[in-house]
Amino acid sequence: MNARDYAWRQLATARLPGWQFDSNSFRPKQAEPPEDPRDLDLAHALSRSVTKHLDHLRHLTHHYSGRTPSQIDPTVQIILAMGLAQLRFFDRLPPYAVVDEAVNQTKRLGFGKAAGFVNAVLRRALREPAPPLPEPNDAQEYARAVLSHPPVLFQRMVKLLGVDDALKLAKRHNAEAPLILRGTPEGTEEVKVVPHEIPGFSVVTGATEAVLAEWSRTGVAQPQDPTSAAVVSKLNLGSAKLVLDRCCGVGTKTLQIATAAPQAQIVAIDPARFRIEALERSLAARGVKNVRTIVGKDVPEGQPKFDRILIDVPCSNSGVLIRRPEARYRQDDGSLKSLEKLQRTIVADTMDYLAPGGTLIYSTCSIWPQENGDQIHWMTEKYPQLKIAELQTTLPSTSEDPTKHRDGGFIAVLTLDA
Repeated sequence: MNARDYAWRQLATARLPGWQFDSNSFRPKQAEPPEDPRDLDLAHALSRSVTKHLDHLRHLTHHYSGRTPSQIDPTVQIILAMGLAQLRFFDRLPPYAVVDEAVNQTKRLGFGKAAGFVNAVLRRALREPAPPLPEPNDAQEYARAVLSHPPVLFQRMVKLLGVDDALKLAKRHNAEAPLILRGTPEGTEEVKVVPHEIPGFSVVTGATEAVLAEWSRTGVAQPQDPTSAAVVSKLNLGSAKLVLDRCCGVGTKTLQIATAAPQAQIVAIDPARFRIEALERSLAARGVKNVRTIVGKDVPEGQPKFDRILIDVPCSNSGVLIRRPEARYRQDDGSLKSLEKLQRTIVADTMDYLAPGGTLIYSTCSIWPQENGDQIHWMTEKYPQLKIAELQTTLPSTSEDPTKHRDGGFIAVLTLDA
C-alpha cells in the first residue's frame, strides 16, 4: 500500500479529536502495511507528525483555507494535515511533489471534487509566509496553537510543574523520542550505539526493526527506558519463589523478572491475546521455561499466594507523551476517572493473592497525582495491613541530550504485614 494512504488510514482510525467519522458510512478496511521498509517508515513518520502537531496543523489549515474544520470533510482534513506536516516538518521531500501527492490521494480516496481545493490550500501554504502565532507569554494559547497541547492537558501540566517547566516539557513532547535499550549491544558502521548516563543502557540510532528484533530475541538488548526498567529492581527478587506480573502487556518486565529470578515461578497475565502471544514468542526464542502465561482479566481461582506482585496498571501515559503523542488528547477528567476506577478494580482483584510478608509494586507511566499518590492513599486506607516502603516519582526529562533522557513514571513499593 502507498505510504501516504497507509498513514491516512492510521490517522483515520486513531480517534483523534475533531475527526469523527460517521460509523454508518465510514469503515476503514484493514490495510496491509507497505512492503518497502522505507515506505513504512514514511507512513509512521507522517502519522506521528500529524498526531504531535494536530492543533498547529488545524490552525494552518484554517488560515490557508479560510474554512473552519467543521466546514471540511474529515477525509480531506487529514489529507491537508499530512500535506502541511510534510511542508513544515519534513526537509527531504520536494514541496511540489508533496502537493501533487496530496491531490492524487484526494482523488484516490473518492474526493475528486475536493482535489482543486486541496491543491489551492497547499500551494498557498507554499507561496505565503506562516500566519501569526500566539507568543509564549500567552502560555495556554501558545501551548495549544503552536505546541498542540490541549488546554486541559496544559492546565494539568502547569498545576504540577509551573508555567515555565510546563512549556519546556510541552516542547520536548514534540521532539523525536530517543531509542533507548536496556543492554549494551555492539554498534556497526550503520548502527550507532552510545552509552546512556544510566549504566547498563544505550542510546541507539540507525537500527532497523530486524536488528532490534534479533537483539531482543537473543536477549542482547531490549527497548526500554530506565524509568520503566527501575520498576523490576524494586521487587527484591533474590529470594522470590512465586511472582505475579498482573498486567504484563507484551512482557518487557516479565522478561526482566525471569532473568533476575531464574529460581522463581512467574505468572504473567494480560487480557489481550495478541500481547500474550508476543510474550510467548519472546519466551520461546530465549528458552525461558519459568513463566506461565494467561490470557484474561483475573488471577485464576485457587492460585497459591505470591510473595512478589507487580501491578503495572493501565494509565494515562502522561509521563511518556513524547512516545505516545495520541495520549495527549485523552487527559480530560472523564478519561482519568475511568482509569482511576480501572486501576482500583485491578488492585482489589489482586490483593487476596499477596502472601503475608510479601511485596507489591504498584507502578504507572503517569505523572498525575490522582493515578499515583492518591491511589496509594486509597490502597493503604482500604488495606491497612499494607505498609509503604518507598514512593518514587520520576518526571519526564526536558533535556535534548538523548543520553540524559528519562521517561516519567511512578513506583510504589508496599509490603503486607506478616
